[in-house]
Amino acid sequence: MKAKKIIALVFFIMFLIPVIVFAQNKKEEITELEEIVVTAINKTKVLDTPASISIITYRELEQMGAKNLVEALRKIPGVYDTSSKDPAISIRGTRSSMAGGPVILIDGIPQKIGDYRYNELSFIPVSQIERIEVIRSAGITYGPGSARGVINVITKKGISKRPFNFDITASYGAWNTANSYSNFYGGIKKWDYLLSGAYYRTDGYENEDQERSSLLMKLGYNLSNESRIGIRGTIINRDSESAYGLEKKQWQLDNFRRELHFPRSQSNSTLWWHTEKEQDDSSVALEFSHDGETLKVNSCVSWTGYNETFKDLHSLYVRPISVYEDDKEQNTYTFMFKSSYNISMGNLDYVISLGLNMEDLDFHQDRKYPYNPGRNLSRYIFDIDETQYGFFCDNDLLFGRKWGLKLGGRVDEVKLKFQDRVPTRVEQARTMWSFAIAPSYHFSESANIYLLLSRNYWFPSPRYFAWAAERGGNLNKPEELKPEESHTYEVGYKHMITSSLNINLTAFFIDYKDKFSSYYDTTGTWRGMKNIGEAEYKGIELEANGRPSQWFGYRLTGTCLDAEWVKGKARVYDHPSNRRIMRDLDGRQIHRIPKYTWVIGMDFYPLKGLRFSTDINYYGSYYVDYLNRIKYKARTAVDANISYYLKDWRFWILSKNIFNRKIETAINPSGRLTGPNGEPDNAYYVQDGRYIEAGITYYF
Repeated sequence: MKAKKIIALVFFIMFLIPVIVFAQNKKEEITELEEIVVTAINKTKVLDTPASISIITYRELEQMGAKNLVEALRKIPGVYDTSSKDPAISIRGTRSSMAGGPVILIDGIPQKIGDYRYNELSFIPVSQIERIEVIRSAGITYGPGSARGVINVITKKGISKRPFNFDITASYGAWNTANSYSNFYGGIKKWDYLLSGAYYRTDGYENEDQERSSLLMKLGYNLSNESRIGIRGTIINRDSESAYGLEKKQWQLDNFRRELHFPRSQSNSTLWWHTEKEQDDSSVALEFSHDGETLKVNSCVSWTGYNETFKDLHSLYVRPISVYEDDKEQNTYTFMFKSSYNISMGNLDYVISLGLNMEDLDFHQDRKYPYNPGRNLSRYIFDIDETQYGFFCDNDLLFGRKWGLKLGGRVDEVKLKFQDRVPTRVEQARTMWSFAIAPSYHFSESANIYLLLSRNYWFPSPRYFAWAAERGGNLNKPEELKPEESHTYEVGYKHMITSSLNINLTAFFIDYKDKFSSYYDTTGTWRGMKNIGEAEYKGIELEANGRPSQWFGYRLTGTCLDAEWVKGKARVYDHPSNRRIMRDLDGRQIHRIPKYTWVIGMDFYPLKGLRFSTDINYYGSYYVDYLNRIKYKARTAVDANISYYLKDWRFWILSKNIFNRKIETAINPSGRLTGPNGEPDNAYYVQDGRYIEAGITYYF
């Protein structure tokens, strides 16, 4: 592909030229980041923000050796790894099946890729991330979807302190995994720049080949100490092979756990094949920011182009006429403007913030069956047009440095058009009103307690409307699909007690209406995703960390979550007859959400520059089916790494899942058995096993 060749050429140049340029430059120690603040219009310390927020810095990403966002985020309280066919996460268990979860932002711009909106979490190169801000509380700033939380990925940027800076990193690990990247950045007079290239490849735990090349370019001109205009561009190419799209059953799991290709059954040796995916993502954004003492402005206009070729080859040797290929193309245009103004009147500080965003998205899919060219393709060739307009007003008041009040409202209008060649036409328009109210009390400069009440929405992904149009009939009409609505009640306590103990404790209650789930008719035919009921989520989240001594530090995160249906019906399999029946879900725990998760981390610093860390990751048991009859066991994995900084060098060795625990995602919401009086007919998606890696970084 052209994109891959361009990236490879630039990446090669980046490795060679700066070595000559910097050969005579004075080397400096890497400095720590300044105190982290939330990326908002009115920048605020995490401590002072009346919301549940966690920050992951680039240093922490380096130390944990994360290869994608899922690996990095699943250590945060309230964040669940719900990966199956595709990498996915759920904040507070609110994600529904076969759809995106939280709002994903890159430098403040929403990422909506494809008709499923999985957001392709393995698509974003971790090496180009400056920090990640995870907002578990539902706020009004980020629009429809923030009911499921927000993940804001802030990419690295140039600095104006020195004209030239350069670093190179390379690592090699299990499963023939190679990861390398470099950053070339600096500032000359009023200009700042960044050129970042990354390359990643692996054979994968299940021999699933993956290759990703990426290039990030930034150029900015500082009009003054407060104002900057910049341009940002990205090119990403990713090719991958996967066993999934077709899950493994118990016999295949037991005998072909790490195989990309596996027999159909114990009595049929014909192999199931794999899927192939080629993806290209390019973007250009023009940005303007003004960070004055009283007035702050942040605006951006951007274009993102996405192309994907997906080949489902599972039936290549079983039923080749079922093999198909999808070609997908998407163009997204966005505009965002946010501003805030600070007014001080004696003991009252008042900040008013206003924001406007517009988004226009066009998506087209073509399909072909190479071994069945005469097949009717009317259902599989379709177009999606989606536009979204949003406006919000947010108010922050601080009375006498102690009492605070944050309140605001937002209105969003979403219009979606879907059309295939049947022809099926769906037009959906919704106006959604959101609000948030959060009083807070600072009982010291280092402590804050707050209350939060908010209403938010999640607008269904386009694929939900397509399934309803194609499969729903009179039982699930696309025009009857509604956005999920949630009311969140939250109390939070944040306290930087000493360097030995920092606490972030949150308790919450979420009332969910019109929650989506799979719907089946009396014959067992799947009719798509439908609003089937109401649910309640009650939970406690804890973050604690500190460094009691020069040689020891610790981290503790934990979540206790109780999620259950209040009202709803689903068609399930009766036990032990294995017949389809309709059952109430009232009082049942929502499947695939563990009640308890926690991470205990310890850091040891025995010598200057030497750091040893270990994490114990616990993921509690969960119910696999709607009626809570099938339970998947709890699992514990241990990670460890050791790193050493020597002047301009960093060396490390890390290991994940040291004891090679067998971990997979189990799927069987309807509780199907292998037959009358049989065993649960679960589907399994295998997760990674033991991984060991060694790497080196050199800073110029």
